[in-house]
Formats: sequence, C-alpha cells, structure tokens
Amino acid sequence: MKALFVFLGLFCSWCSQANIIHNADLSFGTIIVADPSVASSVVVSPGGGTSSSGSIHVIKKGHPAELLLESFPAGVYLNISTDLLNDQLAHSNLITAGKLSVTKLHHPARVFTDRDGRARLLIGGTLQSQASAALYVDGQYATTVSIEVSY
Repeated sequence: MKALFVFLGLFCSWCSQANIIHNADLSFGTIIVADPSVASSVVVSPGGGTSSSGSIHVIKKGHPAELLLESFPAGVYLNISTDLLNDQLAHSNLITAGKLSVTKLHHPARVFTDRDGRARLLIGGTLQSQASAALYVDGQYATTVSIEVSY
C-alpha cells in the first residue's frame, strides 16, 4: 500500500480594488489506493466532510480550500466560477503511470459580503483514480485551478 498526499494549488483572478487572501489549498489528505485496477474516488465537501469509494482509503482527512474575499462592496453577492486548468494531477518530483484526476470542484455559485465587504469561500472537490494496472508513487500531487470572482 502506498500513501499519497494530494492538494490543489489555487490561483485567483480579481478586480484591482478587491483582495483575495488564500488561507488554505484544497487537500484530499493522505490516501491509499489499495487496488489501482479499480476506479475509485474521494470527495472533500466545502464543509470539510470527507468520503471515499472503491479502493481509495483515507488515512488522514483532507480539508477544503479557504479564500477570504475582502474590499468588495458591502451587502452584495459575489459570483464564483472555477476552471480546472489541468484535471490530471502531477507528482511533485516524478512522472507516474497511475492517473489521478480532479473531476469536479464543489463550491457555492455565489457568496454574500458582510457589512465590511468580506466573504469567506470554501472549495471542496472530487478526486478520482482511473482503473489501471499502474501503481501510484508515494508523494505529493498537485494541479492548478483558476477562480473568478465577479459582482
């Protein structure tokens, strides 16, 4: 059994007056893919819940990405859209035959700013392994996500 550390780096785009503070990356935690020939998945919800199916077993629970949106107008809805720039996760140091993909990001379509023009955005996701005979190498895997905030 091999342990995998998986997280997503988030890159944000925003208007020049607003600030987006990146507090945490989306992490799927430490997982083991017990049988790489079985397609499996792990889900981290925006609320922090973690579940897995198939042959992926969660050893250490992950957490959603956390962004603090500030310096927006008070009392407005901010529209949130995301785009997976590359759904395939890359190992931090090696080329691997086993394929891990982020198939979906989980977040609200919009958030409401408070009286100070701030809002908190939590982003979860679904990670999926493809049925393959290839093994997964221990280590950290990452990909990039684009986030757009508009109002």
